Order: sequence, then C-alpha cells, then structure tokens
Amino acid sequence: MLMKQPETPAELLELHGVLRSDSQKYLQIVSEWVESDPDDGSAYYDRHLAWMRLGVPERALEDLDQAINLDGSAMDYLARGGVNRCLGRYTDALADYSRGEGIDPKQWDADAILLLFQADTYARTGDEAMAIVYCNRLPDDIWTPGMNGLPPGGKSDIRDELSR
Repeated sequence: MLMKQPETPAELLELHGVLRSDSQKYLQIVSEWVESDPDDGSAYYDRHLAWMRLGVPERALEDLDQAINLDGSAMDYLARGGVNRCLGRYTDALADYSRGEGIDPKQWDADAILLLFQADTYARTGDEAMAIVYCNRLPDDIWTPGMNGLPPGGKSDIRDELSR
C-alpha cells in the first residue's frame, strides 16, 4: 500500500501535500483505499478531490454519489454541490446544498463559506430573493477574496454583486 489513511493532523497534511504536488500519485493512493474497502465512503470522498484536481468532474460526481450512498454526510453533499456548481448544474447544486444544510444546520450557520456558496448559486439561477436571504445570513464581518468564482469583498459588496 502506498500510504495508509491518515489518522493524525500531520498525516492528513502530508496526504494533502501529495494531492497538491502529485495528483496522479494521490489518485493511486486513494484508489487503493477504495479497492481495499469499497464500503468506506470517506475513501470515495477523498478520491473525488483527485478527480477534480485532474479536471475530471464527472468521475468526481460518481465518487461523491458513492460516498453519499454509503455515508451521506453534510460534507458529502457540500462537495457534490460544489462539483455541480462547477459544471453549471445550479439546480442540482442547490438541491445538494439543501440536503447538506438539512443534515447539519448548525454547521451551515457556523461556516460562512457554505452560506456564500448557496447565495451565489441562487444568484446564478436568477433567484435574487433567495440569494439575498442566504447573503443576509452571512456574518456582518465576513470578507472574502472572491475564490472559486464567488464575489469578493465584505457582506455589502457580496450582496451588491449577487443583486446584479
């Protein structure tokens, strides 16, 4: 086996270093995990990261579907929503975000980026009212550089951009 599944923060950091530096090797590592335990949803989740890094989002969706079938965590739905958003499948992304929020609403309220992804996705579907609802849930002191196609700035900047 190339690498065991991480059990400590240091091991997780090492694994993500492999993802950033050699996505093909990362894919080999996590594919071994999937093969050795096909009932481990977290291995499929981890493998979706490689597929996205390698520019194969359809394969990432397949792995996230499997992770959801096995575990169905809020993070699985968030990730699948992100892949669907990346592919321009905004209705599917919103359905995934809604399922994830339903599983762990406290996590959604505690993590502004989750709310921002939902707000932005609603705006992309043309549903300005729902975009503003999610934008209003953002903390007043939020600031974002505008990563992943999200609007940059503070809460009022984000609201103004989503209204356009």
